[in-house]
Amino acid sequence: MAIDLRNEVFAPVLARMKERKDSLRNMKRFPNAGIEGWLKVEVVAVLGDKVRALQNKGPDLLLEDGTKKGMGLELKASTNFARTYYLEPLYKYRVPCLFLSGDGTGRTGFPTTDQDDFEVVDCKVFSDGLGEWIIGLVKPRP
Repeated sequence: MAIDLRNEVFAPVLARMKERKDSLRNMKRFPNAGIEGWLKVEVVAVLGDKVRALQNKGPDLLLEDGTKKGMGLELKASTNFARTYYLEPLYKYRVPCLFLSGDGTGRTGFPTTDQDDFEVVDCKVFSDGLGEWIIGLVKPRP
């Protein structure tokens, strides 16, 4: 039983981020700040039983995928956008990375090049009422 990253992970997390826009507005007051702790709490709340473990080493979450090993998911979040920051887990752990950035203004998606060796599962820009955020899910190519 593989996990459908777009429908079982990305879509419910995006819905949760839109619900929590009041909290996101407050996070944006801190320029260049990492906010993974906040994102981890929200992702665990929305994914519930799909989360097998929180990890201190390796990917942030281990998701239940019907296998003995489980599937790792790295979380990255900041109030500024840094493409390499969100791609690092793909190369370090070879697992998908769910990211959130407070710097979504003017963005239409995750910037890619022809040389990239990863896939963008999904990426959306949404408003917190005052500013734009970008949320996305990228994964290594097989």
